Amino acid sequence: MTGMPISRRGFLSIVPASVALAACSGASEPPPEITDVPTPAPTPARSTVNVRDYGAAGDGIGDDATAIGTAVAALKPGNILYFPRGSYRFAQRDPPGTAAILIAGISDLDIDFDAGAELVMDNLDPVTGTGTSHGVLIRGPASRISLRNVKVRWASQPTSRSMGDGIRVVGYPADTTTAQNSWTGSGGPVNGVSISNCVIQSSPQAGAIMMGVSDIDIAGLRIQDTLADGLHFNACRRATIANYSATNTGDDGLALVTYYSEVFSFNNTAETFSFPDLTDWSDADFTITNVAVTGGQANGVRLAGANRVAITGLTVRENRSGSGVAVDSAAPGSDGRWYYVAARGLRLNQVTVEDCEGGIQVLARPNSAADERFTRFDLNVSEATIRNCANWSVRAESLTAQPATGLRLDNCRVEATSTTKGRGAVGLENTQGMSLGNVSLRHKQPVLAFTAVNSRQFTIDYLQVAFTGADEDPATAGPCAQFQASDGIVRAIDVNWPQAPTSWVPVRIKNGGDCSDFAPVEIGTLRVDPPSVTQPMKTC
Repeated sequence: MTGMPISRRGFLSIVPASVALAACSGASEPPPEITDVPTPAPTPARSTVNVRDYGAAGDGIGDDATAIGTAVAALKPGNILYFPRGSYRFAQRDPPGTAAILIAGISDLDIDFDAGAELVMDNLDPVTGTGTSHGVLIRGPASRISLRNVKVRWASQPTSRSMGDGIRVVGYPADTTTAQNSWTGSGGPVNGVSISNCVIQSSPQAGAIMMGVSDIDIAGLRIQDTLADGLHFNACRRATIANYSATNTGDDGLALVTYYSEVFSFNNTAETFSFPDLTDWSDADFTITNVAVTGGQANGVRLAGANRVAITGLTVRENRSGSGVAVDSAAPGSDGRWYYVAARGLRLNQVTVEDCEGGIQVLARPNSAADERFTRFDLNVSEATIRNCANWSVRAESLTAQPATGLRLDNCRVEATSTTKGRGAVGLENTQGMSLGNVSLRHKQPVLAFTAVNSRQFTIDYLQVAFTGADEDPATAGPCAQFQASDGIVRAIDVNWPQAPTSWVPVRIKNGGDCSDFAPVEIGTLRVDPPSVTQPMKTC
């Protein structure tokens, strides 16, 4: 639902205030009188609604749709909806409420699947092969909803992206108990959603999607062969996600996307929300650990309009298009299909991207008006390893003269084999104030491994470039690092190419026809191996 073409240019208990004040006052008052405290009534045992008791066979042959619907209709707050071991075939097309399991306006509810239990969605349109319902749909107002060991699988692969998320949760981004009258989605907010050890397979749309939901806890979620995003969030806040994997998703593996509009608004058809700026509901305050994305059709992770997100332990492999990590913005009037402001407060650590179209991308798409909401990012990436990307390994750019800002990259290792110039490399274009720590680039053949174009005030602590093979014509090999119409500081550059001819110029600075457009790039130390290279750097 959020795929975006890559630019071709490319994170104690509190002492009660009354106690603290008394402790600091120095007053010798007698201790409060101890009175008997009534013993709270014991919490009643949670009642279980077993779908077998309502006629579900779970044999994978008969249609259990009616039995499941009857069991769901019997649910009350505090119940457990239980699926014993078995395959529960749901064959009803276009069911009431658009889902096999619809939870609407109920709190304190668990959905538990036994080991070996699965909900088999067998309700594709027989003519078009498109989906006709969701698997599990939760609508607010609702609190404290948990899904444990839930497995939702479509019986056959849909022919095209269409109706049907595996798990869909629709709330409302507010602390109030009701939603605006013109909102036709949920009846109010949803909070306290827990998903543990769940599996979604072959959904016509997203694997799991949450919109306007707070206080989310996901511990173990596996999504496979969806036709849209694997796991998608819009206008959510306070989430903890651990041990999530996505394989062969039709769009982004993990997407945190909150859209932009001039005022707070919502799309009743898509049930999405938009804000004029970053807020505490802009997919804010997410802590994410241990994410693996393999073989998707778009980006591994997409962060657009997100706020305060920490990801530790991310691996993206074999995505056929898109980047391992894409952080982008789009203003009205730009080339974006959707609009969102620049994400900030992003901290990514221990990132591995292998055999993907691109590595890490920061893309600003402002319009003609100067508005830093669409250009000022705040992204810190540390301990990144990027191997064999067909396109840019790291690329930060703005598509207009308004520069993109706010990238810090520490300890990044790049290995590439692409022979197309500028591919597999690290590049800055139309940027300002970008900061790179230690960047190591190892390439099979001598290519332009690092480039900065129209980029101001960048800093690079250490740039190391090594080539392991020979160029077809070493005498015509271009530079490995080029700075064009840019200014900044590179504290040290190490270049190693054993086959380099003596005439090779590894570093080139081009600042316009007369070299007067910008201050020259300041390079502290430049070391070239072999030392027989007679002109390590050339300006103008």
